[in-house]
Amino acid sequence: MDNEYTLKGAIATGRKDLVYHTIELIHKLSEANGNGRVIHEVSTNGIVYNPGNINETPQFASLIWWVYQWTGDREFLEKYYPFIQEGLIWLMEENDKDGNLFPDGYGMMEIHGLESEMIDVATYTQKAFADAAQMAKVLGDLESAKPYQQLADDLKKKINEQFWVEEFNSFADFIGNTAEALNLIDAAIIRADTLNKPWAVEELKTTKRKLSTYPRSQKKGFVMFHNWVVNTPMEMGIADREKAVIALDKAKKFVNPFGVFVTGIDRDDSSENEDGSFEGSKVFSYTGAVMTLPTGVQAIAEANYGRADESLDYIKRMTRTFGYALPGSMYEVSPDYGMMTQAWNIYAYAVPIVTQYFGIQPDAGNKIIHIKPVLPSSWDKAKIEKVIIGENELDLAYETSSDKFTANFTQKEADYEIQFTIPDPWKETKKVLLNGKETEPKDGNIVFSGKKNTLEIPIK
Repeated sequence: MDNEYTLKGAIATGRKDLVYHTIELIHKLSEANGNGRVIHEVSTNGIVYNPGNINETPQFASLIWWVYQWTGDREFLEKYYPFIQEGLIWLMEENDKDGNLFPDGYGMMEIHGLESEMIDVATYTQKAFADAAQMAKVLGDLESAKPYQQLADDLKKKINEQFWVEEFNSFADFIGNTAEALNLIDAAIIRADTLNKPWAVEELKTTKRKLSTYPRSQKKGFVMFHNWVVNTPMEMGIADREKAVIALDKAKKFVNPFGVFVTGIDRDDSSENEDGSFEGSKVFSYTGAVMTLPTGVQAIAEANYGRADESLDYIKRMTRTFGYALPGSMYEVSPDYGMMTQAWNIYAYAVPIVTQYFGIQPDAGNKIIHIKPVLPSSWDKAKIEKVIIGENELDLAYETSSDKFTANFTQKEADYEIQFTIPDPWKETKKVLLNGKETEPKDGNIVFSGKKNTLEIPIK
């Protein structure tokens, strides 16, 4: 369900109307499943032809919490919370047969047979329970809040321990048994060989030789396709920092000038020079594709760990496709293949720019705006206007000079509290100026309200 990405960007850019109508439609269509499962695809005549991949149900839960943080609309939260609870029950009771907290089934990767315990499903499930715990607290459902949070904590630990594959410096594509992996690896070898990717063929054959020595029922994490979804633990910010940095550096291998490959084994050393039209197969296929969603996910993942320059590089790669084939648009497959426009592009731009570079992370229900900028080093001046948060509207401008960092805040509603976190490069600063008066940060934060404020941080 592309909209579970799209609508996060849409609400961050002020499109509450579009967000509410779309969520209402998804909910209405999904109710036909009768169990909280969220649909994957529906045709324009209303016929649902995929009742839902496993990842969509937890992603819907996180979408609802994300939207609530921007709007503070308690009625909205109350409306969808029971459906979310139903979906989380379906997720774990119907899809986690071995009870290890990792639901089985297809996630974002639509590769035949790739339906065991997928990294993206596990990651989005962890985030869903963490977000459901917060929803439960807001709505006074303390009986659910504690077990939801406990499950989220357990999943975070298990993902970092069981999905991490040290040998590949990467999270696994999936966890499964040896027999399942052997069934998949032959198809992967054929794919890599057909695309003339000898490095991938050799890596896969080496992996196959190792697999042949394992007991067929042994269950573990496997890196096989280098699919983009291995980066979702960083996208959601749940990867341990040490692992995250290693994995993010590894992910830089699987790019071309336009962005990130959907499946890493489709890439080789010549890919960095592939700046022409995408030559897809005669029958539509994503084989060999670079897409805007994995590129945007990577931009978000990098910024989550303070690597704004690396994040911006992905956005620049993606932006090279703007107007490449259709003026004013960006194709689904970069630069000019598949759908001629793609809604989830707003996720790839708005989330990193609004919520990470500018650092705007709202808590509209409590009339609080957390701001923690992660600015690219090349941005010595940056400004964003008319950011809608609840009933409020925020303008924010940053400027970095040789001796200070200045932030100007203008908001429509004076009673919204701004909690500004000193950016990492200057987090040890002992004194700052707030509206010309010397102020001491508390735990790295400056807290203030009012319609207009100026903050100055010395950087020498």
